[in-house]
Order: sequence, then structure tokens, then C-alpha cells
Amino acid sequence: MKNNNFKEIVLKRAGIPAAAFLISVLLGTMFQGCSDSSNTVSSTSQTDNISMSVKFNDAALDNPDAAIQITEAKALVSELEIETSDGSSSHEIKLTPFVVNFDITGGMKDVLSAYIPSKTYKKIKFQIHKPEDNETPPDPEFSTGGRFSFIIKGTYNGNSFVFKSRKTVNIVLTMNNAINISTTKLNLTMIINKLQWFLQNGGEIDPRNPSNEDTIDDNIRNSFKNVFKDDDRNGIPDDN
Repeated sequence: MKNNNFKEIVLKRAGIPAAAFLISVLLGTMFQGCSDSSNTVSSTSQTDNISMSVKFNDAALDNPDAAIQITEAKALVSELEIETSDGSSSHEIKLTPFVVNFDITGGMKDVLSAYIPSKTYKKIKFQIHKPEDNETPPDPEFSTGGRFSFIIKGTYNGNSFVFKSRKTVNIVLTMNNAINISTTKLNLTMIINKLQWFLQNGGEIDPRNPSNEDTIDDNIRNSFKNVFKDDDRNGIPDDN
């Protein structure tokens, strides 16, 4: 069987007990018929050694006179892969899709807690997921009137809008400094720049105009800027 480096990992959404949030992972789900029980890790026998947070690098109303004012943003997330610094192996996790409700005020938002095998890692990949027709997302808004992966609400020139992305997007972030994950729990923070979501050539664009959808989708994908070790959760990289 290929992909011998994939391991089965149990993840928990931050703040929710493991029993309430069991994760379906590769080797059990994506490669049907394949198994490797020697690689199975259970949260009952392993202590979480990594957590992840997300944070906007801008405040909720950076410019109160701007045409665009964002009041809510959320994404449906379904996969996570962490790759070693030398690229020799990776640990890919297939998540039961869950919703991340971002803190638009610029505060830290805890996303998940997990056990990851002890190695040195450099790259993180994850998926912003548009649900399939047979999926029932945990938030019905992602399947109301269509199938959506990212939802942003706010006002444009004082008029309310709801932008819903119809695209599945794979995000790849390479850390400036590789991190060594061991038995001591550490936190990773991901930085997002929401101010660029509705910009084109330096000017704000109307999120209600269907002709702007592709530009906004590209802006969302490119707004995920960086990920780094941040044990004190202040949105600034720790010294590795």
C-alpha cells in the first residue's frame, strides 16, 4: 500500500471533549480496504501536544469610513496535513467538517487540539471545504440556497450583504522556522488578512456583484498569510 507515512490521529475541536468530536482520518476513510493498526493513536493513550489558533492581523473596523464593514466570517474546514521539514513524510488528517467562526475584532480564536507524532515540521496544508450534495454540514447556512465553503457578512456603503464562496480551496502555508513537536504541548497561530477580501487594484469592490466572485475567492485564498509557533497566544512568532 502507498502512503505508508500516514498515521491515524484523533483530533478534538478546541473546548469540546474528545468523545464529542472524533475525527475520521486517512487509512481509515480515504484508503478504503487498507489498515495499519500499529500506527493508530488514541487520545485516551496520548496527550495532546499541539493546538492551533487563528487570528486576523487587523481590527474589526480598521477604517470606519471604508465602504466595506465586515460583521461576521466563518469557514467550513475538512482536512489538515502537516509535513516534515525535510519533506520526507507527512501526517494527513481527514476531518469531519467543522465550522470556524472567526473573531472579527482581531482576537485569538482556538480551532483545534491534537496529538501529532514527534518530529520537526515545516509546512501545513488544510482545506476550506464546500460540502458535497450528500453531506449535511454542522451549520445549515453552508447548504442553504446552494453549497458553500466560506461565508462573510457585513455592509457595503451601508447596505447589508452576505458573500458565500462556492469553491473548495486548499491552503498551503510554509513556516518561516521549522517547529519541533514533542511531548510538550505547543500552540500554532495562523494569521489572516481579511482587509484584502474585497479589494481589487487597491480599491474596494462590491461583494453583491456576481462578476466579483472569482476575485473575492482568490483574495480569500491569498489572505491566509502565515503560521508560526505562538505559545503565549499574542499573535507574534515566538523565538524558536
